[in-house]
Amino acid sequence: MYSKTIRVGLAQYCAVIVLACGALVSSFAPGSASAEVVRHGVQLGALGALRTTLVEVGKKYNIQYELKDFRSSTSAMKALDQGELHIANTTAQHLARAIEQNIKVVWVAGWGGGYNVLIASKNFAVGTTDASVKAAIMKRKAAGKPIKIGVPTGSMQNAKLLQYLSSIGVDGAKDVKIINVPFHLHPRAIGSGEVDMVMALAGFAELAMQKSGAKLVKHLYKGRYGKQEVGFIVQKSLIEKNPGLVQRIVASHVEAMNKFIGNMSAQIAFEKKYSRFPPSVIENTETRYLRYHYRTNVVDLKAMAKQLYTLGWSKQDLSYKVDGAVNLTFLSKATGKSVEYLSKW
Repeated sequence: MYSKTIRVGLAQYCAVIVLACGALVSSFAPGSASAEVVRHGVQLGALGALRTTLVEVGKKYNIQYELKDFRSSTSAMKALDQGELHIANTTAQHLARAIEQNIKVVWVAGWGGGYNVLIASKNFAVGTTDASVKAAIMKRKAAGKPIKIGVPTGSMQNAKLLQYLSSIGVDGAKDVKIINVPFHLHPRAIGSGEVDMVMALAGFAELAMQKSGAKLVKHLYKGRYGKQEVGFIVQKSLIEKNPGLVQRIVASHVEAMNKFIGNMSAQIAFEKKYSRFPPSVIENTETRYLRYHYRTNVVDLKAMAKQLYTLGWSKQDLSYKVDGAVNLTFLSKATGKSVEYLSKW
């Protein structure tokens, strides 16, 4: 009887241990109540493929992502600085601005580029070479009817437009009229003749070409235009206080992006699950213009900082401070690649 009691007691004890272990495992299971909430700022309508993959991948890293939409990188940066976000997507231009304004953010991973697309109304006679673009602009100026170019003022596209015009000998302040037009209004503005050209985000440019017969003039990507346009930033204080969380955030981004990097059919399929653009617009935008990678072309970040100074948007050339605002060590650990390898693509 005594041995029987021991056996029963032992069985009950083991059962308790099993239940306790099960509860412990459950408490750390993906999607459980203990998962750490990470607030992620993303520009409205952007990064559809990542939105589609990141939330589910995040569960593997005990992260519950809350994606919050912002109308601009400026507003997302402000929210990050105020502690409302853990991470946000941003542009090369906004990183330079953060450095100038002493906003303590750190670029931890890249996203990609190809977003800057210059298009013209079907009624504006202009070619695709630099010489033909300048000739068309100066002809209209000489006639007393300078062309109107729509772009959100202060945006990366605004900076890229001014840089391009300057590179072909056109003064953006004197030879043309730049009008503040939000991205989502670009197709309507160019279709109605409100403007002659727009420097648009790739998706809206493609939509305008398909709907109103607008013409592609320039895709400002690669070569002298640079490739790195968008990446991800976190607060410097988060790296100092919780480097483990930053590591999980970066690792989950890498895994989510690996689901479509180098696989165009997957990239398009994931984008279609989120984007409201027509399927044909998504297909053309992804295949013709956009390229994604978690690596970062650091040289392009420095070039942007230098260009902002040249444009008079910055009081000094801050390109020398870019290295101090980029930390790819978390990305290195997540990918097993060297920081040097990850610093260019």
